[in-house]
Amino acid sequence: MKRHHLILILILFIGFFFRTYQIVERFEFAHDGDLYSWIIKDIVDNGHFRLIGQLTSAPGIFIGPLFYYLLIPFFVITNMDPIGALIPVTLLGLLTIYSYYFVLSKIFSYEVGLIGSFLYAVLIVTVNSDRWVVPTVTTSLWAVWYLYTLVMLSRRKWSHLYLLGLLIGLIWHVHIALLPALLAVPVSLLFAKQIPSVKYILGFAVSLFSASLPFLIFELRHGMSQTLSFMNNFSDPEQGIAPGIYKFKLVLDMIAKNINSLFFSPQSSRFTENIVFIFAILLSPLFFIKKKLGEFLILYSWIIGLILFFSFSHTLISEYYFSSFNVIFIALISLLIYILFKSSTFGKILTILILSIVLVKNIHFLITGDFYNKGYLEKKAVVNFIKQDAEKKGFPCFGISYITAQGENVGFRYLFFLNKMHILRPSLEVPVYNIVIPDELSKEVTQKFGHIGIIPPDKTPSKEFFENRCQVPNTNLTESILGYVE
Repeated sequence: MKRHHLILILILFIGFFFRTYQIVERFEFAHDGDLYSWIIKDIVDNGHFRLIGQLTSAPGIFIGPLFYYLLIPFFVITNMDPIGALIPVTLLGLLTIYSYYFVLSKIFSYEVGLIGSFLYAVLIVTVNSDRWVVPTVTTSLWAVWYLYTLVMLSRRKWSHLYLLGLLIGLIWHVHIALLPALLAVPVSLLFAKQIPSVKYILGFAVSLFSASLPFLIFELRHGMSQTLSFMNNFSDPEQGIAPGIYKFKLVLDMIAKNINSLFFSPQSSRFTENIVFIFAILLSPLFFIKKKLGEFLILYSWIIGLILFFSFSHTLISEYYFSSFNVIFIALISLLIYILFKSSTFGKILTILILSIVLVKNIHFLITGDFYNKGYLEKKAVVNFIKQDAEKKGFPCFGISYITAQGENVGFRYLFFLNKMHILRPSLEVPVYNIVIPDELSKEVTQKFGHIGIIPPDKTPSKEFFENRCQVPNTNLTESILGYVE
């Protein structure tokens, strides 16, 4: 086995450690957890073949169902416990690390591939994004293969048009904010200076159509509702922030913040968290490598596509809309580190020192990072306590109330469902368990699990009361869930 393959295996082991260290203890099970679990329940228990996932933050636009189908086997393995979702996201993280090695090795060299895969394996931002169980967890994997496809097409490797069709079709399943990145496709074809044959164009069309089939079927069934919503979100002033200089500056600030966090999180400085630092990273390879100028311009068009779209649209924006840029900046930094490594013996020593500092720093922050204990383990313990206490007191049904900030009363509904608990609307007549987050909000808390407290009911209704009230439909099953549509 070659030495660089052994180094790659070591990097994968390091990446695995970063993605699994206290993975259960730090599993944040909140609204997104309820959503994907409820959708999987709908598919498995109700036999509902779904063409859509959850409603996104963009009004009228859903995310595709691929992520949810990916989770199903692991939910089944764990008896429908959401803990199973940690298995596929960990595997996706390892696959992404390997993809960085493969892609950057093909574009530059295996040394750049090793550096890039190492950085992706240990940087806190990429580690945390790989541990986050949400549909957009696949963004990094999509982005690195999109980068590969763009460069290969510019080199006239026309068979990669099939992969391009697949990637475009998968955007709906990953994140609709990736659409403007497609500006880089015509730029890539322009630098190829050749038109692909009909065979490859037809292959691209078939691949795109196949990957887009769930979206097309849904749109045909629902009067192109998502397409119309997308156009409306772009142009309707009521949907977000008006385009202009302020929006453009906001986009640049978000990108600068993202890239600073990517390489230096959880630290920050004025020097690194500004657009000048970002431009320095983008332009610096041009001083060392002249023959790949066209390929760098392709990457710049990817960035420009997203900047222009979100600067001139009314769409509300968030930092994670620009997370696909991570692959570009990791690739460029990896290339610069490789140039340093090849420069001299001192350069080799300095490179090893830099990478060692990166590893030690991120291990330190991974292990010592402050984690607020109100996640999966604590919520599961709360639900188990309520179930056992209700059975001991003879409560076949009861109410649940929350003493917490708005938006914090999430992550319990699916766990109530798993435990077959009959929930009523809370009232003075109903025995009510109050869930307190954080537990410090009330001195009446009698049970604590992490930072979640419980105030049990202080009265026990009669048997006749339960015989009547427990005939009321289970609100845990009937009330709507934000973002969930059947």
